[in-house]
Amino acid sequence: MKEKFVGAMQTFSKAIVAPVLYLPAVGLILVICNFMINPNIVSAVPFLGNEVIQIIFKVMYNGLMSVFNNLGPIFAIGVAFGLAKKKKEHAALVAFLCLFIFCAAQNSFLSLTGMLHEATGNGQNMMLGFQIVDMGVFLGIIIGVIVGCLHNKYCDKDLGEVLSVYGGTRFVFLISIPVMLVMAIAFAYLWPPVQSLITSVATFISTSGGIGFFTFGFLERLLIPTGLHHLIGSALWYTDLGGVATVAGETYSGAWAIALAQLGDPETAKLSLTTIFNNVTLVKVFGLSGAGLAMLHCAKPALKNKARAIYVPAILTSCLAAITEPIEFTFLFVSPVLFLIHSVLTGIFFYLLYFFQITCCTAGGIFETLLYNVPAGVAKTGWPWFILLGLVQMAVYYFVFKWFILKFDVKIPGRDESDEDVKLVTKKDYEAAKKNTATPSPAGMNNSLGAQIYEAVGGIQNIKNIDNCFTRLRIVVDSLDLVDEEKLKETGSKGLVKRGNEIQIIYGVNVNKFRKSLEDYLEANHLAIEGE
Repeated sequence: MKEKFVGAMQTFSKAIVAPVLYLPAVGLILVICNFMINPNIVSAVPFLGNEVIQIIFKVMYNGLMSVFNNLGPIFAIGVAFGLAKKKKEHAALVAFLCLFIFCAAQNSFLSLTGMLHEATGNGQNMMLGFQIVDMGVFLGIIIGVIVGCLHNKYCDKDLGEVLSVYGGTRFVFLISIPVMLVMAIAFAYLWPPVQSLITSVATFISTSGGIGFFTFGFLERLLIPTGLHHLIGSALWYTDLGGVATVAGETYSGAWAIALAQLGDPETAKLSLTTIFNNVTLVKVFGLSGAGLAMLHCAKPALKNKARAIYVPAILTSCLAAITEPIEFTFLFVSPVLFLIHSVLTGIFFYLLYFFQITCCTAGGIFETLLYNVPAGVAKTGWPWFILLGLVQMAVYYFVFKWFILKFDVKIPGRDESDEDVKLVTKKDYEAAKKNTATPSPAGMNNSLGAQIYEAVGGIQNIKNIDNCFTRLRIVVDSLDLVDEEKLKETGSKGLVKRGNEIQIIYGVNVNKFRKSLEDYLEANHLAIEGE
């Protein structure tokens, strides 16, 4: 039962990633636009004050901010797409149609029963042109989940020759209609109390001092091995749980949307405290760099050079690209207690961000963080204090990790060459990884890398489903015994997580290359996953 529940949560977490993947890209362009229209920057670089340039970037800024004002539809489409095992585009279309039906039906019901307010606010808002009960991004997520589940169960439904036109994905749409109508009426009564509960939780987090921030930081790191950290992060970044604020006359929900809106608002003197929820970058840039340096320092003298080849790239990956798995999984697999300490330290430094009221808005690595905050100014973001606290965190991580590793003789790479589970990457492994992470020709991707992954996971009879998140290739397999972890290392894998019958192969931000390589290999060899 526990495995089923965790598996379901992992599937949901994986689906949430689909729409979330696009939001950092939107955020980065918004920051660039904000940089170009920032009065301080325009004063320093006069040609940017040209009317045409200002109009272009202001139009682009306002256009992209609309994404954060319409997260409900985006999540409805994205979650349904992410949950669907096949015919994903049909699931996405049905979810969007269902959202339209829900909004129109609930608006009609509220109007006919006299429950429709004269204006938005007080629990009601606009979505797709209809005034409805304000469920925000939760409505999109709920509809996405319902449509995704119905799609997986009935997308191949055969209604016979006479009714064949209504079979398959059209049948999914047909049975979704009454579900949407019932939901539209039910949520008119059920959601206001739920919204009150959500508001209470959000109020608790924002008014309970540093406890809420500590808890978020602690859980966001602790849940990484399960893949469920996306859930807690998304809840705070994109829903009411991360705060609600009115900026320049517009209402924004979620820590990420609020921070981006306030960065571009000249009237905002200081970013909201909810911005701190975005600051996972602190531990990625500073904390784990300190941990990596400690592990490198603890390597045996004879193995220093080999250890340096492992840890230096991992530290740079965490600091510059904000990809933490290479470092985190290095000590997670050999010392879960050390990973628990890492999670506690992350929570403590989230608390310190709150204690010192440091509202720096971060995303990605160190360069993105500077790009977001330096143009906005010190008073608004407090970015120099963020860096100072980060350097303190780096020192704390370094000394804590060094003490723990030496005290308990933790067999991290570089300390015990004979232990296969923590052995260093060999020259052969390194050369294979370097070869595979280079940009190969299409033929090489199809026939070499794809073949390697295919063989390492046990072949077509062992593959039940292929998917990916930010950094991991997720494959549901029939038998874990057929998975060859050593062969996966040769493909460039930085680690492997096993959860139930799902394996999560950690490749990093270029995970799509590896998924495409495997899928291209299957297609080229006319291999089809059972049920697809």
